[in-house]
Amino acid sequence: MDRSLDILAVHGFAVREGRGKWACCYEIRLAIVGGPLLYRGELHGRNFATEEAAIIAAVEIGEREAGRHIDAARAMIVALARITDGAHHEMS
Repeated sequence: MDRSLDILAVHGFAVREGRGKWACCYEIRLAIVGGPLLYRGELHGRNFATEEAAIIAAVEIGEREAGRHIDAARAMIVALARITDGAHHEMS
């Protein structure tokens, strides 16, 4: 996982949907003991030879989603800093 995602933990798992078909499921939590669930996602009807392959895919999908959440949080922090900085300059 990307170093910037160290604050998040991604757990991937698979649920059988039929012969060779799996739902790739993942959970994103804060990487602390008992960390709260931040996001749960799943993709249905994926073809994989084994459950293990489906789980690997689920983790990869979850890591990409976690990266999007981190990017959105960074953008929000930057925007808030600009707003706060702008308000500070107006008061001076």
